Amino acid sequence: MIAFYLNFLFLLHPIYISTSEIILNNNNIEVKIRIFRDDLEDGLRLFHGESISIDTNQKLKKESKKIEAYIKSKFKLTIEKSKINYLMIDLQLINDLVETSFYFKSQLRINKISVKNNILFDVYKIQKNVTLIISENQTKSHIFSFSDREKTFTY
Repeated sequence: MIAFYLNFLFLLHPIYISTSEIILNNNNIEVKIRIFRDDLEDGLRLFHGESISIDTNQKLKKESKKIEAYIKSKFKLTIEKSKINYLMIDLQLINDLVETSFYFKSQLRINKISVKNNILFDVYKIQKNVTLIISENQTKSHIFSFSDREKTFTY
């Protein structure tokens, strides 16, 4: 019975959430960001000023440069006070989720990593962005909100 009420509440009040995984392996860094497709379409529409449909992998690949521009403007990483310029290496549609992947190698030893996550805050004020940072011996996390968009993690 509780499950019924929870499902009913979700129908009345949608959830706006994205997830980001930052995997640290020595100086290699992999970033995976997952966003609900329809939410990302709303963000792309506001960002680029035009309606963009990404409901198939073919459309997703066609619009990859626009998606990359949006993600790069909304999700920023800094390692030891150096801003990271990353390139998208993979983009895929998994059911209703869009997953983007980035990879880069840091020339610096990673003691401090700062994340600025503004994904979809221009669309939904109640948006939450869950970020996990996974290293060899620990996992750290943070939930970004409209009023809390930046966090520094120390190792």
